[in-house]
Amino acid sequence: MGILDDPGAYYAPLGPDWSQGDLAIAPTALLWSQGDRPALPYPQPAPLPNGEVGVVYDLWEGTPLAPATTVECFLGPVMVVSDDCAIDREFNARVGQLVIEGMPEAGAEAEARNDKRLDKFILVAPVLSYESLHFTSEQAVRSAQAVGYFPIVGGPEVDEGYLDLGRVHPVSRSLLSEPFAALSEAGRSILRWKLAQYFAARNLSVDAEIAAAVGRTISAVRAVEDNKHRLVVDLELDGGAARLRLRQEPRREEAPPARVRGRSG
Repeated sequence: MGILDDPGAYYAPLGPDWSQGDLAIAPTALLWSQGDRPALPYPQPAPLPNGEVGVVYDLWEGTPLAPATTVECFLGPVMVVSDDCAIDREFNARVGQLVIEGMPEAGAEAEARNDKRLDKFILVAPVLSYESLHFTSEQAVRSAQAVGYFPIVGGPEVDEGYLDLGRVHPVSRSLLSEPFAALSEAGRSILRWKLAQYFAARNLSVDAEIAAAVGRTISAVRAVEDNKHRLVVDLELDGGAARLRLRQEPRREEAPPARVRGRSG
């Protein structure tokens, strides 16, 4: 039994602070061109926190530079996809600045913790039901082979589903509920791998190739190091019907450990 078949290996106890792979309840949104979704009268009651039904509002009248836009908002489970070092990036930078200026570290952390301007947003992706999956093999998503998707294993506190990494976006930290589940380190490793496939390794010259690869099944992987010490990953897609090559720059010197901010901060 592998990680993606075993909730006991996929999940871990919650940590003291927000972390990549935490699951919580939060609002998420999609933007549509007006007419694509019928709008509702404003305001509406808050939707149930299962992510299945949202509210839809027209935002503004169209202009040549701002087409008429509709927003559809959902309330449901999300997974934190921000890397741990990015979740409290501004907080840690502020603490470092205050320490350099001569403040004791404990006092610097307390002052930074009270500054609500820091790190207002966390990147999340909504957890979607497999019933909403289209044009992609469900088995490929469940086995973490489809580019642009990450499987959510069902567990005691979590219904099974998946992340569509094309729907990653920032939400206010204050809109996130307390987390109800957390990925294990092994699960986080798979999440980082899937995010690297979709985001970190891409650049403007391969955007179109990555966009075309979303939804395909990875049928073979070959990894080598080139003469510039970059990791090169060749992905065979759909049994050889297409290929995608990703390059990753060599790892830089490790950053110092982040300071624990605490969920209440």
